[in-house]
Amino acid sequence: MSKNTKDEKEKTAAVPVVDDNAPSAEGKDKKKNNEKVLPEELSEEDKALKEGLELAVLRLSEDDTSLHKQALDHLVTEIKSATSSMTSVPKPLKFLRTHYDALKTVYESWPLTHDMKQLMADVMSVLA
Repeated sequence: MSKNTKDEKEKTAAVPVVDDNAPSAEGKDKKKNNEKVLPEELSEEDKALKEGLELAVLRLSEDDTSLHKQALDHLVTEIKSATSSMTSVPKPLKFLRTHYDALKTVYESWPLTHDMKQLMADVMSVLA
């Protein structure tokens, strides 16, 4: 080997190889940030489910006890129907997660003699 070819090999060996097709760490971070920033798009069916669940939580926090049974029955029905397949987090549980503290406050405000207190405790135990 001549001295020139040896110098040429050293020069080419010092050049880093960059794969343009490989995702960079910076690109992954940008993608994650974009995913978090974008609001989750809900289908019409999911929006209706979420609104129904939120209305039930609102009804439970009202003073009119005649609405409590219907609201709790609605929550129980939605939870039962959604948990028949456990391949992912059921949507009612996902939507009710943000209302757990409100439900806990309602539960604690009810007297021990409230007819629906045990059922409410059961619903909250599923959410916890």
